[in-house]
Amino acid sequence: MKWILHHYDFSNFSEKVRLMLGLKGIAWDSVEIPSHLPKPDYLPLTGGYRRTPSLQIGADVYCDTHLIAEVIEAHYPTPSLYPGPLRNRILAQAIADWAESALLWPTARYITGINAERFSLDFHRDRATLHGKPAPDIARVKASATKHLAQMRAGLASIEELFVDGASYVLGGELSLADLAVYQVPWFLDTIEPGHAFLDHMTATREWMARVAAIGHGQRSILTAEAAIERANQAMPAAIEPHDYVAPEGVQIGGAVKISPLDEVSPVFGVLAYLDDKRISITVRNERVNEVCVHFPRTGYRLSSNRKD
Repeated sequence: MKWILHHYDFSNFSEKVRLMLGLKGIAWDSVEIPSHLPKPDYLPLTGGYRRTPSLQIGADVYCDTHLIAEVIEAHYPTPSLYPGPLRNRILAQAIADWAESALLWPTARYITGINAERFSLDFHRDRATLHGKPAPDIARVKASATKHLAQMRAGLASIEELFVDGASYVLGGELSLADLAVYQVPWFLDTIEPGHAFLDHMTATREWMARVAAIGHGQRSILTAEAAIERANQAMPAAIEPHDYVAPEGVQIGGAVKISPLDEVSPVFGVLAYLDDKRISITVRNERVNEVCVHFPRTGYRLSSNRKD
């Protein structure tokens, strides 16, 4: 069954996954989703999860690029996202965490601020709500550009330092997940603010970006959101093997639960189908979707009971 990526073009996290698909040479279907709420054809598939992207395989939906990377690697192990010894997997994941926090967020806030009037007010309100903050006015959004400029420049300089010894890729001689995670930061800057001069003196970074971009996105076909839902309804979630696991949260398989990202207000509701130290899986049913299994990584998500006693 052909995979479906729910994404939008200027999403940096989507670019990270698109490059994974390109590296593996995967043919996939593309469903373009809105960049902000409402997302009427997306939320039924995810149980309320708002973030972008997600990967749909039949009636299974995988959320968060950390988990998506693991799923892609498991299905298509070569070329590997984690070449070399096992420690490279941990290094790549650690660098991804750094790239998607210390590197990304100052850049995102600078870009949003400098382009405050290009984004709709609904977009700004959506992002504020997602992070549990009051709706900002445009003046405050603009001010964030100046506030985060120094941190962004420091982060970009760190990227250049990764290649001062002549390394072709972040971990040395082979491309890894670390490259795709770091790449999304200057890619986002290039995409939203073309013509900027921040990387003009960073020759090694530009050469590395060209190598990463050459991977491409694999074989993309366009699919409608309605067709994606229909594909889910024509399938059943993959079978889950039962196992013994004592959840620290006290939740039970078959119980109603809520999952929330630690750093955002984006609750997801469903019935707990699987749980271990790496993954949370819930069953979701609603008016649009017969039954899907929505999967999240353990890391970065809060799990709690949603029982209505």
